[in-house]
Amino acid sequence: MSKHTIIMRRRGHALHCISAEEGDMLASFPENCDLNVSVSRARSLRQNNTYWGLLAWVIDNGPEWIGRKWPDKDHLSDALQLDLGYVRYVGMFSGEVRAFPESKSFQEMPQDKFNRYFEAVQGLLTEMCGYDPLPLYLARNSHRSAA
Repeated sequence: MSKHTIIMRRRGHALHCISAEEGDMLASFPENCDLNVSVSRARSLRQNNTYWGLLAWVIDNGPEWIGRKWPDKDHLSDALQLDLGYVRYVGMFSGEVRAFPESKSFQEMPQDKFNRYFEAVQGLLTEMCGYDPLPLYLARNSHRSAA
C-alpha cells in the first residue's frame, strides 16, 4: 500500500486541494476508488519556505564565516537542530549513542513544535549574525516580488 500526503483545505464538508501539484497527486488515484484518509493539521507552507529561504539567505548574505562553515542550508539546518537539541538519539552497534537531527517533515514535526524550533533558530541566527536577519530577508523578498 502506497502512502502519499496531499495537503487539502476544508470548506464545509468537502476537502479541496490547495495547489495544482496537490490536485495532480490526487488525480493519480483512480476515479471512485476508496482512500484511507488520516486527518491532521498541516504546517504552514509559508513558514516552512521562510525557514529554508532564511537559512540560504544567511549563508549568502550573513557574516562570511557562516557560509565558510556551512556550505548550504541543509548543513546549517542540521547544525542548528543539533545545537538547539531538536535531535533523535540512535544507539550504534558499538554501544555508542549518537544524536541526529529530527525530521522536520510535516508528518513528524507538528506545527506547535516547529513554531518553537523556528523561534529558537531566529534567536540563534541573531546571535550568530550580530543582528536579526529575518527582517532583512523578508524585506529583500518583498522588493523582489514587487519588481
